[in-house]
Amino acid sequence: MIYKFLLKILILLFAKFPGWADKIHGLTVPADGPYHVQTLHEPIGVAGQIIPWNFPLMMYAWKVGPALACGNTVVLKTAEHTPLSALYVSKLFHEVCV
Repeated sequence: MIYKFLLKILILLFAKFPGWADKIHGLTVPADGPYHVQTLHEPIGVAGQIIPWNFPLMMYAWKVGPALACGNTVVLKTAEHTPLSALYVSKLFHEVCV
């Protein structure tokens, strides 16, 4: 029963994260002296994610969703007592070519 609720939350979170990626902009911050300070939002490449045993689907969505939305590759490590839910969600993403 609870898995249906958690799957709905997972779907809602993954529907929300891609919308954030196009709303992030670089900022130029004034600095004292001959400096130019600029904030750039670029993918960092590979993001290592560690997920604890509790709430594995929600933690998966909170960690993997923003990283994928920003264009990063994700390496995921779940706790040894975590159910295989994160693995199954990753397989679903692979099937839909994400």
